[in-house]
Amino acid sequence: MKKKLLCAGVALATLAGGLIVACSSGTSGRCVPKRTAQVSSAELEGTYRGSHDADGARITLKTSPGEFGGTMTVRRWPTDDFPRYGGDKTFDGSGRWQVSRTAGSGKYPMLKLSFETPEDPLATAGTVALLSIGVDAKHSVLYDDADPDTCPAFRLERE
Repeated sequence: MKKKLLCAGVALATLAGGLIVACSSGTSGRCVPKRTAQVSSAELEGTYRGSHDADGARITLKTSPGEFGGTMTVRRWPTDDFPRYGGDKTFDGSGRWQVSRTAGSGKYPMLKLSFETPEDPLATAGTVALLSIGVDAKHSVLYDDADPDTCPAFRLERE
C-alpha cells in the first residue's frame, strides 16, 4: 500500500512539474517577462504577433511626437475579452494607444487601447483593451493578466 501511495505521489509531482514547465519559457522560468514599472513609448513601438489565445491577432503601435502613446492598427483582434472561452469572432481596426496607470495596476503602467474603427460600437465594446506590459533585454510582451496565478494565455510578442 505504501509503495502504491509513493508511486501515486511521484506521478502527481511529475505531472505538476510538467504543468509548471509547460507554462514557463526562457531561462528565467517565467512565461512572460516581468511587468515593468517604467517604459517609454519608443520601447513599445512596433508590431506584435499573438500566441496562445491571441493566435492570429496582430497589433502595430506607432508613436506620436510629444505624446506618451500614438496610433495603432489591429488585425484579427477578438471581439470578446474572453477569447479563451471559444470566442472566434475578430475584427480589423485602428485607433489610439497610451501608456497609463489604472486603479488596479498599482506601480505598473498598462497599455490602454481606444478603438476608432470599426465604427460599429458592438464590435469593440467587449474586446481586450487593457494590456499588461512586460519588457526584458530580448523582447517586449503585451498580455491580458486576467489571473496573476496563471500564465497569461492572451499574449502578443514583438516581432
